[in-house]
Amino acid sequence: MGDSYATDPTGRLELSQVSAGLILSGRYRLDALLAHSRNVMTWRAIDQVLSRPVLIHLLEPEDPRLGTVFQAAREAATVTDSRFLRVLDALEAHGQEPWSFVVCEYAIGDSVQQLLTDGHLSTPQAAFIVSQVAQALAPLHARGLFHLRISPDSVIITGNGNVKIVGLLVDAALRPEAGESELDWVKREAIDMRGLGALLYACLTARWPVPPTEPQRVHWGLPPAPLLGLPPMPGGPNEQMWPAPNELERSVDPQVSSVAMAALRPGLGIAGPSLRTADDLVDALDSVVDRLDAEESLEHLVLTHNGEVPSPLPPAVLPGADEDDRPTQNLQNTHVVSMDDIPTAAMAAVPPDDAGPGTPGQGRYGAMPASASNPYTNRPGTDPYASRPAADPYADRPTPVPAPPRQRPQKVSAGTLGRRWLLVLAAFVVISLVVLQVRGCAQQDDSSVAPTEQASSTTVPTDVAIVDAFDFDPTADGGDANENAEDVPLAVDGDPSTVWHTLTYYNNPAFGGLKPGAGIVLDLGEPTLVSHVSLVLANEPSQLQLMVPAEADADQPPMDTVDQWEVIASDAAAGTDTTLTPDSPVETRWVMVYFTGLPAVASAQYRSGIAEVTVND
Repeated sequence: MGDSYATDPTGRLELSQVSAGLILSGRYRLDALLAHSRNVMTWRAIDQVLSRPVLIHLLEPEDPRLGTVFQAAREAATVTDSRFLRVLDALEAHGQEPWSFVVCEYAIGDSVQQLLTDGHLSTPQAAFIVSQVAQALAPLHARGLFHLRISPDSVIITGNGNVKIVGLLVDAALRPEAGESELDWVKREAIDMRGLGALLYACLTARWPVPPTEPQRVHWGLPPAPLLGLPPMPGGPNEQMWPAPNELERSVDPQVSSVAMAALRPGLGIAGPSLRTADDLVDALDSVVDRLDAEESLEHLVLTHNGEVPSPLPPAVLPGADEDDRPTQNLQNTHVVSMDDIPTAAMAAVPPDDAGPGTPGQGRYGAMPASASNPYTNRPGTDPYASRPAADPYADRPTPVPAPPRQRPQKVSAGTLGRRWLLVLAAFVVISLVVLQVRGCAQQDDSSVAPTEQASSTTVPTDVAIVDAFDFDPTADGGDANENAEDVPLAVDGDPSTVWHTLTYYNNPAFGGLKPGAGIVLDLGEPTLVSHVSLVLANEPSQLQLMVPAEADADQPPMDTVDQWEVIASDAAAGTDTTLTPDSPVETRWVMVYFTGLPAVASAQYRSGIAEVTVND
């Protein structure tokens, strides 16, 4: 048996010389080479005992990854969720068995990458696919198990519309990334969440959201999503540099579009409301997913992609959407090819080990024939650009407005403060004149009134100058340290027509369940007696709290967590014009208006804001 293998000068067996027809462990007959990269061969094979197709990852007997790969295979074999393709067998080279290998279940269907060659999916289809993957991953994350390689090529849609996930644990072990084994639980979860967000973005737009710090090239056969604005400064946080999916495709539900962006944020350090767990993502998509309709729609999509039905079902379109907004299916180059018709020589093409997933015609296993672009399926693939026009399909769309850059909270301008002081001074003069006139009348009408009583009867609250204002959104509480920080001065500019808004949160008025709240901190310049704070809010009802630092005489406002503040007044259903009054005046330099609950601004969307805030002594 050993005479049939070529060897290198050191006497080791050469993996690249393995050919179709070889039988492993007396049971698995190699049928077709699907991929060869990083010294791993992936074959479609036949289990001769059970007469079924299987997938085999073949490694050299002394491969340094063997221990990690077999440990991953053992852990993956314990997963019982049918949405994951199972690990069926694993064998280490010994005796007359010259190769080590892992045997996995083989799916019949098309990868999301293949389906996207026809164009983006409908909103319900995309939401259903990603919701299914997130539902399957959620209990594994609770056990400390992470996929780490979620992509359009790792999700298969079967002929009956079911979702299958390939490569759990094994793919990451076969193709490790530098430093990945040292990552903690939170960072591994963030990798999966970013993968889910990118998958949803790709399904909705047929574009890949490449981080702005990485080369903007093709990934998974998909062109990169357009970038908005300039790349971030070296060493600085990444900004949200892509338009939201509904800005690229008008047929995309804005709610699902926002979910995609929120899922991408944790792995990129982007400011804004984030979805940090798979359970969060499932909850966010639950309201837009109809399982039966989505499965039926995906079933027709798969059949149509392979030319097995004359036309697809009408795709789901948002109510009121234009006819031109409907997703299209390009069947011009669709064809059906049997695996058995592919020449063996073509199947054995071997790319360089460093071939990346971004090159056209390559999958995550390197270059391979178009008819075998995914080693987990028996569906033919297509050239990702065979049915795409040369011109950018989005070139005629208006350029989306970029998100405002993240920056430090802005100071209230000197001009604004000067105008405010003039207004305060004028008000003081008028009030003083009125007080003097009232006092003179009172002395004439009733000379018996005591001087102290006269003074108390004419006390009028005055506005306290606000010398600075900034947002409060600490990361320790689940925030992103940027609750529309650049707009905070609008709440104290003396113009009720300008508004500082909170971010928009989904499915839960308590800030999406992501954090206890957010607000703005007011700097009064020096310790001042505060009797009440008047607010003009953007909408109603809002849950509000008026807070001061728990530590008296603080030189700086505590910004680490809301637990460093104490509540001195609150309103569980504040209207657009509301006043927060503590039981007794409080002397403080720092005052915070803190939202704990937001009013609805649309279906399952919540937001509030402050048009104007006034502090009185």
